[in-house]
Amino acid sequence: MLGWQPLYNKAMAAGLGLILSVLTTNVEAGVFGWLKRTEIKWSPEIKGVVTEHGKPVTNREVKRRSYYEGEERFDSTTTDDNGRFHFPQKTKKVRRVLFDVSVSMELYVTHYPSKDNQDLVFRIANLNHLNYRSLDLILSDMQCELAAATKTEQLKYLEDPELSDIAPAFSSKCRFTHSGTAVFSNEELQRLIDEDAKNIESL
Repeated sequence: MLGWQPLYNKAMAAGLGLILSVLTTNVEAGVFGWLKRTEIKWSPEIKGVVTEHGKPVTNREVKRRSYYEGEERFDSTTTDDNGRFHFPQKTKKVRRVLFDVSVSMELYVTHYPSKDNQDLVFRIANLNHLNYRSLDLILSDMQCELAAATKTEQLKYLEDPELSDIAPAFSSKCRFTHSGTAVFSNEELQRLIDEDAKNIESL
């Protein structure tokens, strides 16, 4: 039996070493995981058209402002002969944080209503990310009218219909081809308000 003792001790040592290695790895992952970078969607792809009193606004600069907790970036494009413009999707690598951060995206049309001025035609702000299917949908085909009044609307949370009202609101001078799917109508919002009121009364 004594001949087996060294092998037994080595096996025990190897087993303990493996356990400690796994535990150390898990602890390091928990402690230092926040140092790792993750990629967020800073802005979806955007396709739209700019009009003024229904007529296409051509050869006009459209600026996109992307903001993430104190850091902002601008890029721009120019409307074509039909007033159309396009921005590619923009992503950003960020460190995981233990608290909420502000994220926003805005679209400006420059030199409106006069030279050296700019008009805010779309703005959305949220905490931590802008990764919503409803936002992707509305920005895939938007029609922005410079003479229109700014309105505030509420996105639907398409990822989970049971939590449909937790997506952020946005303000714009635009209409959206997919608003029926992605944006609450006034009637739908009123229905949600009425349902919430009934639930409160029943408590």
